[in-house]
Amino acid sequence: MVHCHRRNGMQKPYKVGIYCRLSVNDASNSAKVRNYIPSDESVSIENQYDFLSKFTRLNGWTEIRCYRDDGYSGGNFQRPGFLKMLEDARHGLINLILVKDLSRLGRDFIEVGRYTDVIFPSLGCRFVSVLDCLDSEGDNTDMLPFRSLMNDYHLKDLSGKIKSVLHEKMRSGEYIAAYAPYGYRKSDGNRHRLVVDEESAAVVRRMFDLRLTGMAYGKIAGVLNSEGLLSPHWYWARKYGKGSCRYAKLWRYATVKNVLTNESYTGVLIQNRTGTRSYKDSTMICKPESEWMRHEGAHEAIISPEVWAAVQAINRERALFAADSAPPKPFLFTGKLVCADCNAPLKGNREIHLTKNGISKSYVSYCCSCYTSSGSSACTRHTIYEKTLTNLVLNEIRAHAEKLELNETAVLEMLQRRRSLASDNHVENIRKEITRLRRRVHELEQATAKLYEDKSMGVLSSDVFFMMLQKSEQERQQKTKRMNNLQAEMDLCAQDNFHIQKWTTLIRKYLHLRELNRAIVDELIDHIEIGERTLVNGQPHRSVKVYYRFVGLVDEAPSLQVNENKLPL
Repeated sequence: MVHCHRRNGMQKPYKVGIYCRLSVNDASNSAKVRNYIPSDESVSIENQYDFLSKFTRLNGWTEIRCYRDDGYSGGNFQRPGFLKMLEDARHGLINLILVKDLSRLGRDFIEVGRYTDVIFPSLGCRFVSVLDCLDSEGDNTDMLPFRSLMNDYHLKDLSGKIKSVLHEKMRSGEYIAAYAPYGYRKSDGNRHRLVVDEESAAVVRRMFDLRLTGMAYGKIAGVLNSEGLLSPHWYWARKYGKGSCRYAKLWRYATVKNVLTNESYTGVLIQNRTGTRSYKDSTMICKPESEWMRHEGAHEAIISPEVWAAVQAINRERALFAADSAPPKPFLFTGKLVCADCNAPLKGNREIHLTKNGISKSYVSYCCSCYTSSGSSACTRHTIYEKTLTNLVLNEIRAHAEKLELNETAVLEMLQRRRSLASDNHVENIRKEITRLRRRVHELEQATAKLYEDKSMGVLSSDVFFMMLQKSEQERQQKTKRMNNLQAEMDLCAQDNFHIQKWTTLIRKYLHLRELNRAIVDELIDHIEIGERTLVNGQPHRSVKVYYRFVGLVDEAPSLQVNENKLPL
């Protein structure tokens, strides 16, 4: 039994944080469930908690909270439950950390030693490991480094055993990944073998056929989306899972590319392409091709070798063309254009057109990236030529500079009025919210004082007191943080006049601007919103709004009116 620490004959009131961890390498791990590795630990999260909760009560301590990390390695100390426990310790909500055994805290002996010898004491926290009979306030801590070292060795040994088993399965041609590639499913009789899923396999064959016609990845994604076909993750979730997932429903450029470059569809199984740096570092790295494990005819092919070879030839040709035609530097408005409808960035493209005389001319155009990756079901083109946009922006910059030159006072008043109209209501709402928050923080502070009074008078038990205190303190911290953020936002609003002066100083330099370059765009412009082309009285119009640095939208930009059926000269 671990004995309670006493001062002046009185037991110190310990507020216990129970910590429970179960990793993917422990008893509930799939490897152990499947008898890859014999289980040597009976350490379920619930078993750990029941044991430690009873231990807490036997010692007369107060249990504040149980912190759980289910499925986290002992070599990883960035666990949500563990980090929350440290946060609560820093705020004084707990002053004793209790674990079943030292391995639950972690298996990296250096890190374990750092926490037990440095961090926990600095937080004013006693540390107790029950089965190891280790207590930071006792005289039995000499064995702690040795026990930590043994746990670290156990983690390394266990990791090696799992890796060895998995490698053996890969060498024998068994499929070990969590999910089957789109077009396949795992066999009901053998979860390490792939079988064709005919519904999705038909889509895969069609994608390869479309690529053979020369259709681009983005175009193929658009075709699939227009036909209402679900993306791979959503297809799997709807047919074999829970019916929904966190990934996008739409097909995208990258998704199509991954399918059309996956050799699995020819019946070839390639594994061990990636791995982790070590048992302590879960960072994924690409392995050299010499370490790949390749098995021909591991499962039924969806695509013939001839079709595969033809598609890969097209992929290589397109990749070489893209590399040769890629501009050496960003386009003039790269990163500055956003779609007015979906808020996606517009992507620059270089186009080559032949004149009637057979002379080729190069043009830069911008198109909605959401449209190019997912097709018309996601958004529309919003295509605009760089030359057209350059002329518009040049004219607008010169116009603003001319207005400043003619009547600076009027421009300043207009900007201040526009900024004021946009921000006054916002600032007032901020003030009202700050007032409400201050009132609530004051109420919480009064409630905390009342809790201590009730506790001293015996009205509240220790358990109820600490529970209510924790809840009150958490809310107070949240409200205080929100209040500080709002105050910072108000301070920024108060700098409007400074920002206006900054913008006028910049724009004045470009009264006689004749040519726009990237440096000027970066200096002046935050972003430009591009609307879709529409017809007004038979004439093409589009909304183009220039948002400047420091001041945003200066005035409502007129719709751009050009004959966009023709290329700009």
